[in-house]
Amino acid sequence: MWELFPSKVKYGISSVASIAIYFFLNHFFEISLIQSVSYTLTAITILALFFGKYAWKPFYIGYFQENFCPNFNGTWICKIQSNFNNKTVVEFPITFEADFFSIRMKATTTIGNTHSNYCRVIRNADDSFQLEYIFQGKNHSPSSTDTVYYEGAASLRVEDIKSMKMKGVFWTNRCWQNNLNTAGSIELYRQ
Repeated sequence: MWELFPSKVKYGISSVASIAIYFFLNHFFEISLIQSVSYTLTAITILALFFGKYAWKPFYIGYFQENFCPNFNGTWICKIQSNFNNKTVVEFPITFEADFFSIRMKATTTIGNTHSNYCRVIRNADDSFQLEYIFQGKNHSPSSTDTVYYEGAASLRVEDIKSMKMKGVFWTNRCWQNNLNTAGSIELYRQ
């Protein structure tokens, strides 16, 4: 979410917080310049970690979700339609865990599990939001023509911020050496 805020806002928040903490430490505790700078950097780091992981959630109201970044936290139903095996349709739960500085994905299917190596929210030129991630999957029961590990990627556009319905495409390198890699459409909706 942090990377979606305008640069002026990010630098403004960081600068104002740093200056305020510096003057507070320097004025009320009458410590040296070097100690004030050191304590300021330590305080900013601790506050950023605390705010970025926990304290932002109560303040992240509807206005911010609609204008800065939707809230991706929670469990979703993922529906994929693949080009493999007569356009097979598969549904499974997928979980996103987001804090102020990062977002992660994990999912469990009937044959294995996946997790994101890279996950990012993008604001498009038309002010819509896009979720993109690269994932690694593990197949717990591969057949003789399948593979145990594979990688893939997905790109989803948030169709409606209020319902958080997303649609897009995915592709994998699963069994690519046998020309069996998959691609198709993906749809996510809240559980």
